[in-house]
Amino acid sequence: MLALASVDAAARVPGLARRLRTVSTSVGGQPRELVLFEGRAARSDAQLLILGTAAPPTRAETVAILEGATRSLAADGLVAPAVAIGWGEPAAAALSATSAAARLFVLPTGRTCAPLSAEEAALLGPLLLGDDSASHSLVALGCLGANAIIGPSPSAARAMESDPGLASRASDEPFLNVRFGCDDPPHDPATDPALPATSGGTPLSRKAECRRALARRCSIAVGPRTLLLTTGPLGGDDAGAAVLSAIERLAPFDIVTVIVCQSGAPGVDRARLLALQQPGRVALLSDASDADARFARAAADAILLGDDHDRIGRSTGLALLYGTLPIAPDVGANHDYLVDYDPASRTGEAILYSAASTFEVESAVRRALSLRADSDLWTPLVTQLMDRAPRWSATATAIAEIVEETLASPG
Repeated sequence: MLALASVDAAARVPGLARRLRTVSTSVGGQPRELVLFEGRAARSDAQLLILGTAAPPTRAETVAILEGATRSLAADGLVAPAVAIGWGEPAAAALSATSAAARLFVLPTGRTCAPLSAEEAALLGPLLLGDDSASHSLVALGCLGANAIIGPSPSAARAMESDPGLASRASDEPFLNVRFGCDDPPHDPATDPALPATSGGTPLSRKAECRRALARRCSIAVGPRTLLLTTGPLGGDDAGAAVLSAIERLAPFDIVTVIVCQSGAPGVDRARLLALQQPGRVALLSDASDADARFARAAADAILLGDDHDRIGRSTGLALLYGTLPIAPDVGANHDYLVDYDPASRTGEAILYSAASTFEVESAVRRALSLRADSDLWTPLVTQLMDRAPRWSATATAIAEIVEETLASPG
């Protein structure tokens, strides 16, 4: 793995050793010498090569540095991969600098970045394509050096294919979809340091302990069949307003909601007012850190998500990993990867609603409440959610299959 980091940050990482040699590259025709750190990833056997920079590089500088460093390290024999994966647009030029037999260009966000400015294009110079329609596109540059392009979902692929850079790719260059895992550290309920119970017992008993701990922390009244609901980030659009309106309308039901948000975020004032109006039924975790969000997710029975522009499905994937039922819009990656739960056949792993309206959101949450009240359905459902969470091991297997097909294809 070749990546950039500040010199100070790389020096603080255990297991990374600073080498005596430097790596030569150039940006805009100006030579640069980069500090090289080497080591092994803490949770795998991957070799890490980290290029230390004195100051955060701009987007164009990052592209030029990675391309030049890859070429320099390849010339010295330190980088000689059979397979190269360019992760994100900043790695677009580096793909062409490697002699790997299989080269994959991954667009992990499901979106393409803005075209390069005139100054950025001038800095990259000869690395860019000469075609007017793609000369300011990092996506076009990545397509030039890749055998295949990978996106996080079919919805993302459909949305991104209108980008001029992707339109300029070779006619036989496939655009493939791979579901990304979500169990990267610290997202593992068995070891997550944010959780009060991460050792011993079963996954269900650990989740029950988290539920009790969140109830104590937020001073909420949670009965044995109460649906403990949490939320994803509150947006400032109609979807965010519909989520808050639905929470307000759920007061007569055996539902307790913990709203997780940042101070100053859209909707936080209304969320604070709901918590004051319904003490013990609605609680607010304001200024919530990532650890707070993981804790609330692990404790909750269900998570209410309002993002109707999700092209990755990471929020729902994390919910599944922690045994939390996703309640999400039936669009984007959610539509691609999730199946609406059917009690009769006991199939599915989410509750999907069709529109960002108060009525639709309220109806979806009440469906979750009816499931929570039926222990014969609920207990196996929680186990089923955990089993169906997307994991990076499955992502790696899918990418390995793409590599094998790429190597086996003629030309």
